[in-house]
Amino acid sequence: MPVLPWHKYLAIREITVKGGERIQAETVFQSLPITVGMSWLTADTQAAREALLRLPDVRDARVTKRLWGQIEILLQEREPLALARLGHKLFWVDTEGVLYAEAQGGFGPILVEPQTVETERGRRLAELFYLVPLRALMTSPGHLLNSITTIRFEGSTMILSLRDGPDVFLSIYDVRWELAKLRRVLSALAGRHPHRIDLRFERAVILQEQARP
Repeated sequence: MPVLPWHKYLAIREITVKGGERIQAETVFQSLPITVGMSWLTADTQAAREALLRLPDVRDARVTKRLWGQIEILLQEREPLALARLGHKLFWVDTEGVLYAEAQGGFGPILVEPQTVETERGRRLAELFYLVPLRALMTSPGHLLNSITTIRFEGSTMILSLRDGPDVFLSIYDVRWELAKLRRVLSALAGRHPHRIDLRFERAVILQEQARP
């Protein structure tokens, strides 16, 4: 009676990666403790998942054994929301407030010196409630976003610095409404260039024409 080489049938034949749009498959394979040709039975899927979670762009990962020597990897990538500046470095901030990767260059509004805390998955914004107004700003329609250079938070106030323009103070509780009001104010200024625009009052807009000495 012939002896079948069962080890050949229990070896990993293929590793597939799904869900990764920005992460290169080669980066995934290089981080895995599992390779084609290893034993399918002893492949440690939990160790593979933990290795994938150490990749900056990975929010979550699932590693599953399939029949006939298949390993399936399903990735959930981080969704970039904004750029943050800490010291002289720029970092991508995702929709959960995690500063997950250093950025080589910046474009659009940059969140300046936010308070952060260290977590098991890395550095994260300390005040997560700022994510709501930040998301409202970054997804606002129109071209106003292109003229904003920096974003700062002070308590319940968001401070926007406009390129070649004023600093704008607005409440974090209804950012879309405040931005619509800002567009109307900028249109009504007709060439005037105030140093500061304060939109935090319901029935008034406060303009400061010159910087205080």
